[in-house]
Amino acid sequence: MMSRDIEMDGNQLCTPITLKHDRINALKCQQDSPCLRIPASPFMKHLGFGTGVNVYLVERSPKLGQYRSPWAVKKINKKCGHNSSVNEQRLQEEAMILKSLNHRNIVGYRGFSRSVDGTSCLAMESGEKSLMSIIEDRMEKGYGPFPAQTILCVAQQLADALVYLHEEKHLLHGDLKSPNILIRGNFDEVKLCDFGVTVELNDGLTAKNQDAEYVGTESWSSKEVLQGTHISDKADIFAFGMVLYEMLTLGIPHMHVFPEEEDYDDSEEFETDFEEAETVYQESLGSRPPLVNYEFDMSYTPVIELFWACTHERPSARPSARQITQIFEEHIHSPIHGMPDPKGKLEF
Repeated sequence: MMSRDIEMDGNQLCTPITLKHDRINALKCQQDSPCLRIPASPFMKHLGFGTGVNVYLVERSPKLGQYRSPWAVKKINKKCGHNSSVNEQRLQEEAMILKSLNHRNIVGYRGFSRSVDGTSCLAMESGEKSLMSIIEDRMEKGYGPFPAQTILCVAQQLADALVYLHEEKHLLHGDLKSPNILIRGNFDEVKLCDFGVTVELNDGLTAKNQDAEYVGTESWSSKEVLQGTHISDKADIFAFGMVLYEMLTLGIPHMHVFPEEEDYDDSEEFETDFEEAETVYQESLGSRPPLVNYEFDMSYTPVIELFWACTHERPSARPSARQITQIFEEHIHSPIHGMPDPKGKLEF
């Protein structure tokens, strides 16, 4: 069964640490990677946090007068000493998986090595910002939801990445959420990242290993994985729907139930209401959260329909990644005729 804890490291939502792949023992990334010169942490720009790791930006010097793009480097956090061996294995596992992937909407592998202080590092293609940071910026500025076309742009590129992962590589991402989506430019490129908790899928797109664990992050997770009953490609699809929810509401799924402390004069009253909200939150996990506090115009119809379909409680009622790409081809990029009621139901 999936852990119900959301770890907080800095300002980032992180996932619990669980290792699932037996093939970690065969990892030879250190031997296969090019020689990388990773400077010590104080000489790199800090970008963010993960479970047991820090993420830095490495600006690379021009070579023979030619510009070289920066890299993002995920580096073991030495302060997490009690879990250092687990974090090390998890980073090696992620390096092996990322090295095997090649898709325009998945962050590119650049190498696996050690920094000058001996700490293991995974070097990757750099994205400019995470989708979560862009959502937070928009919320702080008091803006409403992202334009419908922007949400659809993100959705299409994520769906393309999921088709590749599920059908070609037989992998479940396992932790799809806005912090694990990188954005370049004005949503010119969308890239999926963080492959440390993937699950291998069989030809039927269910978990290859019946004992596999879905890690994920609870606010984005479907009912079946929270209950530990079934792992399939449809777990990623539910989380995909929750990403649409984030862009529609600028909030983390299900967190709308919690009160704002600044609205209270009495701290005891706030604590009471917060405890009640915690119960509501736990009971709502795995369900479709309501779209609150905004009236959407008709341009959002395809977005809301897609959100509705992907967050169905029954996995079999959710579309596959392939079906989502077909929806774009057949409906969304042409005049929309006969689309289902925006309140309601897409059946697959």
